[in-house]
Amino acid sequence: MKAKTFSILGDSISTFEQCNPGENEVFYPKEGCDVLVKEHTWWHLLIEETKLHLIINESYSGSRISRTGSRPPSSSFLSHTRQERLSGDIIIVFGGTNDFGQTENPATLAVFSEAYDHLVRLMLETHQGSKLFFCTPLQRLDKALDEKNIHLWSQNDLAMTIRKTVKRYPEANLIDLASYPITEGDGMLFDGLHPTRQGMRMIANLLKEGLELN
Repeated sequence: MKAKTFSILGDSISTFEQCNPGENEVFYPKEGCDVLVKEHTWWHLLIEETKLHLIINESYSGSRISRTGSRPPSSSFLSHTRQERLSGDIIIVFGGTNDFGQTENPATLAVFSEAYDHLVRLMLETHQGSKLFFCTPLQRLDKALDEKNIHLWSQNDLAMTIRKTVKRYPEANLIDLASYPITEGDGMLFDGLHPTRQGMRMIANLLKEGLELN
């Protein structure tokens, strides 16, 4: 059966005001960034081009896979509340960059690796009627790909951990956004992390390809 519905489990990159559950923090719209209306987001572009129906955009700015950081534990991708809202033919999971890159107490690689494995297992068990797609985070420009955070792991380690984890579960699917090169001055990112309209277009294109909805 052709996919007709989807949900999103994400972080700030997938937020937009009044488009996420009310208690979730949002990033967009942001002063100075050209993502001004929801029609500019990657997920709305995907809807327009695939005719998929969005059931819920369960995205939360600053949220992590692991239960670490300054935001409440309920913001974690592992949160029961966040998980129970998800449904549809497809669920897109797009997060992890905050576990690595937040300056305030990033997770250790061991904690992140365990949390991501838990996430994949939890979702495969909980959402058996959905096809699950796990995305590596976009490359970010505030750190070099091999630059280590205070816990001595890098963006490359982040992406490789997700790739290896998803590969262990045949029922899970990987969309490797981290393999797409982003460089200073290419116009993809607003602040070194959050996409511009051009970056949103790039994400929509890569996801449409990864979902095999071209």
